[in-house]
Amino acid sequence: MNTAIGRTRHAGKSASRQKGFSLIELMVVVAIIGILGMIALPQYQRFAAKAKLAGALAEVAGGKVGVESLLAEGSEVTTPASIGLPESSSRCTWITVTSDVTNGATSINCELKSDAAIGSGSLTLDRDSQGVWLCRSDIPDQSLLPHGCQG
Repeated sequence: MNTAIGRTRHAGKSASRQKGFSLIELMVVVAIIGILGMIALPQYQRFAAKAKLAGALAEVAGGKVGVESLLAEGSEVTTPASIGLPESSSRCTWITVTSDVTNGATSINCELKSDAAIGSGSLTLDRDSQGVWLCRSDIPDQSLLPHGCQG
């Protein structure tokens, strides 16, 4: 007697479980990765631009000590080398220094290397006759500047 009533038997086929992911599941994962990439890439580019500007400021800020030292001696600041700065750097196409020994006003200017995220422009440290240093820049997006340099 056949006790397998209600069970059907498929000739030559055994029940197997699905292994792996379906095409739709893979497409959903690719879509999620694409959306995350669209959000993350602009944020990373902004972060990289801010880091470049902070690096440029750090490169020229080292010259403030040299300026103060020369002005205390009554000497005029004439070249970047006289205050311990190179004439160009990894972030500055060139570095220039201007000084007025009579009132102590001095400027250290970094002409920024052109960059797609930053654009072109300069970063300048100005010392007034009272010895106060101020930072200014003429880059198009002022929100990229370091906190000590924002207008």
